[in-house]
Amino acid sequence: MLDITITETRDFVKKLLMDNTFDRFLAMEAFVKSGITYSFDGRVNKDFYDKEELELMASTSYASWESIKTHVYNVIRGKKLPLSFKIVLVLSQPDIMDMLEKNHLTIPVSDVANLTLNVYYDGMSIQLTSMATQNIFTMDKTLEHVWDAEIRDFLKTAGIYFTES
Repeated sequence: MLDITITETRDFVKKLLMDNTFDRFLAMEAFVKSGITYSFDGRVNKDFYDKEELELMASTSYASWESIKTHVYNVIRGKKLPLSFKIVLVLSQPDIMDMLEKNHLTIPVSDVANLTLNVYYDGMSIQLTSMATQNIFTMDKTLEHVWDAEIRDFLKTAGIYFTES
């Protein structure tokens, strides 16, 4: 599990909320605490969509970050910074399969529950944590180490500056 502090907050928030840097992720949930607390549940309400719309989605479990980030941005922007926010992003199944294949991991994709990136702003700084969860019990930490390396590479490629704890 990574514990990262973002060193360029303004640039990171721009990349998170305005650019397409994080658009490959799915949004599990988001919370913004300002004058009131806003909560976004990223689970897709399948009954809302017709068959064709569902087929076009990257995931029918969670909404894409791209599709909800504007709503989160509209809550965060304003004269005052929020007291805090938390955003939980997960990798899609096709991206998980690509990562497993690229890193020559023999873990069946069905054994991977989630590869998560948590973004937390506490009013002062932004922390990122990563988490790899599996549907089976294992002492093998290979998936976790590979996911952590993928996050580091992703941030570096995106020009996001950070320090690790």
